[in-house]
Amino acid sequence: MRNDEKKHSVTDSFNVAIEGIIDAIRTERNMKFHLFCGVVILFLCIFLELTKYELISVSFSITLVVLAELLNTAIETTVDMICKSYHPLAKKAKDVAAGAVLVSAINAAVVGYIIFQRRIMSEMGEGFTILKNSYQHSMVLIIAILLILVIAIKTYFKKGTPLKGGIPSGHSALAGALFTGIFYLTDNPKIFFLSFLLLILVLQSRVEGRIHTVIETVIGATLGVCVTYVLLAIIGV
Repeated sequence: MRNDEKKHSVTDSFNVAIEGIIDAIRTERNMKFHLFCGVVILFLCIFLELTKYELISVSFSITLVVLAELLNTAIETTVDMICKSYHPLAKKAKDVAAGAVLVSAINAAVVGYIIFQRRIMSEMGEGFTILKNSYQHSMVLIIAILLILVIAIKTYFKKGTPLKGGIPSGHSALAGALFTGIFYLTDNPKIFFLSFLLLILVLQSRVEGRIHTVIETVIGATLGVCVTYVLLAIIGV
């Protein structure tokens, strides 16, 4: 009977601990951020093929940050429960707990920099070499960046939806990017004017369909042209 109670007690202990972690993740914004960063770092570890000792260092650093954040949450919750009004000692307790999180985060950043900087720079160098030698890869990357930028701007202005309406016009931005990509490939004036005509037709169709205003389409096209031109110049295709 005692053994059953002991096993049940151990199970309950694990359940309580897991519930505490889940509650911290659900209610604490910083914990969500730390957890997201930890998952990203773990994916990097898989793709960059770290050594055993590098994996141990990264794992320990991530665990230390999460542990510090859990303790910080526990201390803040306890202080708020006990102290209903402002007290300098309560402030000190919270500040010190937050300082522990900061120290662990700085340690994780330093460890990450030491371990990843050479590998990431090497991978980025290979990536830029591929982009410089492959025009189509460069254009795919530029279009992806442009679409993310368009959605971000639409979200900021809170007008329309990410895929329809709002400022800027996503179709116009994409058309502007393709026009610039075609212009970048050729010196033939006929091809330039034909691609420019297609750009104008895209803008006109968005206005004709009452999906965008003239200003929204012009802004979208200008954004697509400028972003594509600048990124192609930086990549140096």
